[in-house]
Formats: sequence, structure tokens, C-alpha cells
Amino acid sequence: MKLEAKNLLDALSEKEINYKLFEHEAFFTVEESSKLKNDLDMQGAHTKNLFLRDKKRNFFLLSCLDNQEVDLKEIKNVISCQGNLSFGSHDYLYEKLGVRPGSVSPYALINDTENSVTFYLDKEIIDFELCNFHPLDNTKTIQVKTEDFIKFIKTITNVQLIDLKTKEITSI
Repeated sequence: MKLEAKNLLDALSEKEINYKLFEHEAFFTVEESSKLKNDLDMQGAHTKNLFLRDKKRNFFLLSCLDNQEVDLKEIKNVISCQGNLSFGSHDYLYEKLGVRPGSVSPYALINDTENSVTFYLDKEIIDFELCNFHPLDNTKTIQVKTEDFIKFIKTITNVQLIDLKTKEITSI
């Protein structure tokens, strides 16, 4: 059974992680979300999340700042994947992370019980005091302290920091 937004919010509360919940219309692109963050005066890092796969069906989740350009040809050399990177299908996205397009976020890794998705977090995100991600539902956004986000995500999966400028990876 895949966990949903309420389950995630309960898990955050159980770990005493404070969050601010924003409820809004569904959106599926960074462009659509830009209007929301301005209308709601949402502070902190705003992100985009890319669910990727290689030719050997290894899966990756890359979370980066919403204005960051990502060249999959460059990234493939950095993350040691097998062959070219492409976007994972909607079916694989649901199978691995339990979410549909538009709802992808690192929090969806809570549904990756087999640890089959390797997570990469853009190093620039940790420079922000706050960060914003969907809690498994693209009609909601939660804002948390970045240090709390890292603490929580590390209970779910390994976190690889990727510097998209220098192409260096470090574990945290």
C-alpha cells in the first residue's frame, strides 16, 4: 500500500518536524508553480524534481532549484548510470514512488521500500533556510527548515549531494 499525503504529514509530526502547509490548485510544471509562490509569498528554496532512469532500469530522483537547468547528458557522466538517462515512465513513477506526474518530490521516497531509487539533492538547496516540496500530492506544498528536511529524508534513504556546477557528488 502506497502512503499518501496524510501519512507523510503524520510521519513529520511524529518526528517533531514543524512544517507549514499550503493548499492550492494542482499544477504540473515549474512555470505554473511560480505564480503560486508569488501569490502565497512562499519563502525558501523552490524546487523541481526529476524522476530518471537509465537503460538498465536503474532509477534516480534529482531534486534541484526550480530555475536550475539540467543537462541529462552531463548528469549521466556524474552519477555513474548505465547508458543514457531519460525520464522514467508514469507507470514506473507510480510503481517506485507511489505518485503521479506533478507530485514527484523527495518525500515520495517514503514509498520506495526497496530502496531502488537513488536520490540526488542539488547542493544549492542546503544554502536556504527553508525548502518547499509537495507532500505526495500536487495540490499541497509543505515548507520546512532545510535542516529538518535533511534529517527526515535521511531516515528514508541515503542522500547524495550533487553540485550541478562542479559536477561533484558527496554523501551526507
